[in-house]
Amino acid sequence: MVRALLLLFCPHGYEPIWAQTATSLEQVKRVFVGPFGGSAEAQEVQQALNEELRKHGKLGIADSPAESDAVLTGSGGVYVKGYYSLNPRARSIGEDAHPVYGGYFSVELKGAQNEVLWSYLVTPHRFGRPEPIGRNLAAQVVKKLREALPH
Repeated sequence: MVRALLLLFCPHGYEPIWAQTATSLEQVKRVFVGPFGGSAEAQEVQQALNEELRKHGKLGIADSPAESDAVLTGSGGVYVKGYYSLNPRARSIGEDAHPVYGGYFSVELKGAQNEVLWSYLVTPHRFGRPEPIGRNLAAQVVKKLREALPH
């Protein structure tokens, strides 16, 4: 049906819009981490996701959507809500102060015909070891994605 509509509205021939082939989460072996938006935080999350996925090695990383079984995309934003310090005498934001983030990122793993195979809403950890916010969010996403994958 979709192909017939594309042929009808594409007089120069049919070109597949979706190169991804996975129709279920079980079929996903290679993932392309797609765009997450134009903000610095979004680009940081995208880069950190690539690094985390490579580090854990359960999924192959594709260099383009055409080489992948599914595409991981997302959107959202984070902001600094305040700062905390382990030094009770710290009165200003300095080396001892660490940011506390708010916000969210919504991620989707899309397969064949842009169908959502998996999704997750991630929020920054409130406290913990100080790390870049992109790595914090990416580590949570990769952990949940690995748990969801059957292989």
